Amino acid sequence: MRPGGYAKVRAVINLQHDALVVPQRAVSELQGAYQVAVVDGDNKVSIRTVTVGDRVGSEWVIASGLNRGDKVVVEGVQKVRPGAKVNPRPYAPASPPASQG
Repeated sequence: MRPGGYAKVRAVINLQHDALVVPQRAVSELQGAYQVAVVDGDNKVSIRTVTVGDRVGSEWVIASGLNRGDKVVVEGVQKVRPGAKVNPRPYAPASPPASQG
């Protein structure tokens, strides 16, 4: 590196094992609080306030507010209301375009 030059550096400063992550699309912000729509065993929606941690790519680490195994709403988050009955389906993230070479 020469004087006056610059570089973009990425370094691991924190490593969390068994972190709970959800797609960024599943998290909505309302007046500074973060919320996630959760589907219970009867396929009814409830809204939970969560504490978010770091962002990893297109996912957020959830520090508190969710339990392992909870089903979260990823598509149509703006449409669901507490107590609404839904038909949950597994979430399939969009795959990145294949590089042509």
